[in-house]
Amino acid sequence: MCGASSAVGLADAERALWPVLRDRLRMPGQLMGLMRGVLGGDAEVAAVVTTTPTGITRPIAILVTPAIAEEITLLEGPPGSDVRRALIGAEEVEVLLGDLATADGGRPVAIFVTDWIRQHLSLYARELWHRRPR
Repeated sequence: MCGASSAVGLADAERALWPVLRDRLRMPGQLMGLMRGVLGGDAEVAAVVTTTPTGITRPIAILVTPAIAEEITLLEGPPGSDVRRALIGAEEVEVLLGDLATADGGRPVAIFVTDWIRQHLSLYARELWHRRPR
């Protein structure tokens, strides 16, 4: 989902946020993408991913939904920084804040993927794969 008009399957909020995320999270030499997936039931997640020229794709950030935002506790950080440490439950994470020049500039827009998040997303995806109807 790299192009300005290739936002198939994304919510309007995700479409609007994509250009900002693409520019702020860009990884030189890699393709950037925004993927949306269903974790089960009605739980959905949107992830910013990178893809290497050899085809290896890896999630680098999870978009903050209203439900996820309720779980985030921002920790103190340097003024003017758009990346802050935060807690989700007992896990420490780093979050990307919205445009600091706007009224909601202190609002988390994405959570950087940690090993803990990657492991749990992988375990959950495998569980869903095995539970699928055949």
